[in-house]
Amino acid sequence: MKKIGYLGPKGSFSEEAIHLFIASQPELNDSLPELIAFPTIPRLLFACNDKEIDLAFVPLENSTEGQVGVTMDTLGQTEHLFITNEFIHSIDQCLLAHEPMPLEQIERVYSHEQAIGQCRDFLENHLPNAQQITCLSTAEATHRISSIRENWAAIGPRRAAQLYNLHLVRECIQDATLNATRFVLVGHSLAEMSDGEDKTSLLVIAENTPGALYRILGEFAKRHINLSRIESRPSKRKLGEYVFFVDVDGYVFAPPIQDVLWALKEEHISVKLLGSYPKAHPHERIF
Repeated sequence: MKKIGYLGPKGSFSEEAIHLFIASQPELNDSLPELIAFPTIPRLLFACNDKEIDLAFVPLENSTEGQVGVTMDTLGQTEHLFITNEFIHSIDQCLLAHEPMPLEQIERVYSHEQAIGQCRDFLENHLPNAQQITCLSTAEATHRISSIRENWAAIGPRRAAQLYNLHLVRECIQDATLNATRFVLVGHSLAEMSDGEDKTSLLVIAENTPGALYRILGEFAKRHINLSRIESRPSKRKLGEYVFFVDVDGYVFAPPIQDVLWALKEEHISVKLLGSYPKAHPHERIF
């Protein structure tokens, strides 16, 4: 039985998404894996890197709030992990409390920093005086308020209300109606080329010199390779130095992408392969 880790505890959006992902994968459905909750994304990915678990399911980016920096940074630090699948999950943020209460009575709001960021307008307009407290996950936030009889609330999924016996104060409080998170499944081997459309994720490390990013992008443009995403993150080596996370259309062993990798190598630009995998399409909401 395979072991798949996710960002827990139970009631997190990651847990909700991983159940839907498994249901969409026939090879996982045939022999249901053991799901293991981890308190943080770094602990989850390093456990996978050290082969304590077979696969890790982690959030990578959100359509409203952008990149999940800790996921990107940790993937950059690991040595033997590859993205093998991606899954897009619609996210509805809910305001939860231990009992019904007017918004003006709420003194604190607990949640993960991504969830708070996705509900920034709602919080500013309806809870301007409430203290915002970040937690390791939305599920940890809902679990925390479930045992305390205070005027506190949490932002999290509907499922958490059922698990922790909480009241739904407000539903769909995210700033953008079409709010989705892209999750990736990470494992120890490169996925095979699919029958449909593939995507390749790369970590590019360039010298901090004028025109470095221009040269990188130019190699893809010359070969008409579409870049679907490019994000910069601090290199963590010195101030002002960045690495680039790049998603491109196509499988890594396709000749055009191989040509780019060779060209970048000749220019002394370091590239780390993060994975090649089938493109995902937004999942239809069933909740």
